[in-house]
Amino acid sequence: MTRHPLTTALLAIGLLGLVAGTAAFAVTVKSDYDKNADFSKYKTFTIKKGTDAPTPFAQERITNAVKNELKVRGMTESDSPDLFVYTHTKVSTEKRVDVSSFGYGGYPGWGGWGGSFGTSSAVVTDVPMGTLVVDIVDAKTNELVWRGIGSDTLLTNPTPEKSEKRINKGIAKLFTKYPVPPAEKKK
Repeated sequence: MTRHPLTTALLAIGLLGLVAGTAAFAVTVKSDYDKNADFSKYKTFTIKKGTDAPTPFAQERITNAVKNELKVRGMTESDSPDLFVYTHTKVSTEKRVDVSSFGYGGYPGWGGWGGSFGTSSAVVTDVPMGTLVVDIVDAKTNELVWRGIGSDTLLTNPTPEKSEKRINKGIAKLFTKYPVPPAEKKK
């Protein structure tokens, strides 16, 4: 089956837009840590007050997900910890521009390319974004030893289950950058 070149081009552009649109909404993470810190000596932690999420439910989910990631790395919660853990959240709005065009763009004429039967439109949309910063501080020296930052789009009116699933997945991805892997991956 032979396709018209315009049909093939439009199909390719549509698929590219779908892939680009999907990638734009993936959780992005980055981290940095003190290369001189001996992470194997840290066995205990406590969660300290940082900048809370907009709702107490979201904050509780974030706190639980962070605790879980530290526990699977062999650490336990303690009142006299090796590490202090702070979470900071920020909600912001980013602009997204969606451009669509359709048409042939012109035809050869006496003056070169002239005329146009194409149409284009641009739609600007506000996209709610959430950023989470996890700071891990050595309790004895009060020095930052690890910082992880994750950003993602926020869902409007998510169910509690969907919200928890996205938070757990995002924080798990964030902690893939932590210098100590989960216990089951240490083998």
